[in-house]
This record gives sequence, structure tokens and C-alpha cells, in this order.
Amino acid sequence: MAAEPLSDMGPDRRRPLLAVLLAAAAAGTLLAPATSAQDDPVGGMFTTTSTAPPASSSSTSTTVVSESDQSPPGAEDVRGDGAPAPEDGIVVPPEARRIINSVRRTGSNSNGPLLTALSELVALGLDQDEAYRVGLGRFPVAGPARYSHDWLYPRYGPGFRFHLGTDVFAAFGTPVRAPVDGVAQSHQDPLGGLSVRVIMPDRTYFYFAHLSNLVGGFAEGMAVRTGDIVGYVGDSGNAKGGSPHLHVGVYPKGGPPVDPKPILDQFLAEASARVPELIADYKAAHPVAAPLLIPAQPVSAEARLLRPTLAIQVLHPYASGGEGLSPAPAVLYVVAADPAVGAGHMLRSTLDDLAAEIDWSNRRRSPSASDDD
Repeated sequence: MAAEPLSDMGPDRRRPLLAVLLAAAAAGTLLAPATSAQDDPVGGMFTTTSTAPPASSSSTSTTVVSESDQSPPGAEDVRGDGAPAPEDGIVVPPEARRIINSVRRTGSNSNGPLLTALSELVALGLDQDEAYRVGLGRFPVAGPARYSHDWLYPRYGPGFRFHLGTDVFAAFGTPVRAPVDGVAQSHQDPLGGLSVRVIMPDRTYFYFAHLSNLVGGFAEGMAVRTGDIVGYVGDSGNAKGGSPHLHVGVYPKGGPPVDPKPILDQFLAEASARVPELIADYKAAHPVAAPLLIPAQPVSAEARLLRPTLAIQVLHPYASGGEGLSPAPAVLYVVAADPAVGAGHMLRSTLDDLAAEIDWSNRRRSPSASDDD
């Protein structure tokens, strides 16, 4: 499911949005890129070729889009009603099937490895939200997420239509981030449910649908920076009752959509390539103090030999009940050597001493005692 391109809007609908963009630009609210990820957000971000494969592993700012990555004629966005597909399946016209099969698809992907790498920043003491903010780059989902290459797959409502985006599956309520600098606009309809467009100055926009909610303080036309949270993953619109996910659509210069899969792959590759640098920078800014080490005192060979000899001389007579040895030193030695056993020896020795001091022969019987007691 995808949004209506600005180029397809009537004059009455385009005029207010363009006015917002122009006013924001005049006021300086369309902020300059914070990183090199947007050094060439228009001309270099989306280039077209008929031969090169998608740049899913490049860390540069150029995403290569092949001819099959562009929406075919007749695949314009629809004002769908969110109707469910018929029970006997979606009828795919032969020409549409040929277009679907022409897409050069790549394997499924997820941000799991990237989140694992960013966990080192958390282990070093950085808050997880902050680690995601600085470490996810332009990837739009701030939490575990996965997606496949479902561009142009059959969809329904009303009738057959192409899937003009990529569904990124994540837990309900996972934050959704702006992948570029721009302004944010929200929308609601039966097909996409609650959605947000992040619009760049050249009218290129990212379309996020099926949201559960907007970020607190969201304002129509507000300026956003790369990484700012704009909403949360949900199942609104025709996704109701299904697995929560974020529909991602990409519309260069406000025209027909292109395949988001290679773009999302590139966002992950860019962010992953920067993790070692982020970790090194954090360690440099937060050095760990070296632990205070107390050097061990050397023990002479004579002392090492004396200890077992002393133990034999003191403990052996005590253990065998020998005469001429006061129990106190032996018991103290046992306590020091093994507190668990020595404590018992000390208690028994103390009780024996107390009992020995009592003159049992002079103890008087209690006046109330009787022979029958």
C-alpha cells in the first residue's frame, strides 16, 4: 500500500502543501543535513540504470535503482478502501505477472546485526535510545525489524493492485524515525491507516503507513532531522488484525514510487560501516580509569616452609587430645584456616571451659524440687 504522489494531486490539494514547504524554506526550518549521508540527497540518492544491480552493500550516498525498481505504467497509487482480498485469492493479470517476475529480487534483511553491534555502545554506558539515535543512521525503525523484497507483489483493494513499497515488520509501538531532513505531514485513510510523509525540499518523500500513533507533540509541517521519531509501528488501515509492520514507500521528487528494498539495504550498510568509528569516538570521550593494583608482597622461601610445619606442630596435638597444649591457640588457628569448621571448634572449647569452672558438688538443690521431678 502506498500514498498518493504529489504530482497526482489536484491544484487545490497541492497548493497548501507547497505553501507549507515554501514557507518552511523561507523561515530556514528545512535544516541543513547533519551528516554526509545527505550531501547529495537528490541527484545522487536516486540514479537510474538498466544494467547495474541494487547497491545493497555500498556505504556511499548513492542508491542505484534499476528500471524494474520503478513503478510500471498503470501502477499509480490508488485511493483504496482497505477491502480484504477475496477468499479464492487475488486475480493477477498476465501483464502484471510479467512485471512482477521481472523484478531482480534480493534476499531478506534485518537490522539485527546492526543492533548487536550497537549493543557495545550500551555496554560502555551509552543509553540505548541514544545508541539507536546515533547508530541507526537513516534506517527508519528504532528496534528489531525485518523485511523481504515484496516490491510490486499482488495486493487488493479496490481490485488488483501492485504493492508499491516494502513492509518492515517490527513490534507494535516500535519508534519510526525520519530517514532524511525535511518536514513531516500526517494523513489517515482506510488503506494506509495513520501515515506520515517526511518530505525533502525537492518534494522527494518517504511514506510510512499503518502507524499506531504519532510522536508526542507532532505538528503538521514541523521540521524534522534525520533520526527524529515521527510515529510508532502499528496495524492501522487495511493491516488491522495482521502482524504489525511499517509500510515504507519512496517517491523521488514527488513522482512515481521506486523500490525501497535496495534503499533500506543501503541505509543498514551505511550505519553498520560507521559503528567502529562510533565506538572508538565514545571510548576516546569516556576513558576508563585503570584499576588500582596493590602489588603482592613477596613471601620468602623460609616463610612458605614454616607455615605447614607450624600447622602440623599446633594442630596435630590438639586433634589427638594431647597434653601440654592450650586449646585456645589451636582453635584460633583453625578458625583462621577454615572459618566454617573452626567456629564449631571454638564454640565447643568455650562450653568445655565454662563447664569446667562450675563446682557441681556445691550446687544447692532448688527448694521446690522434689524427688519425683
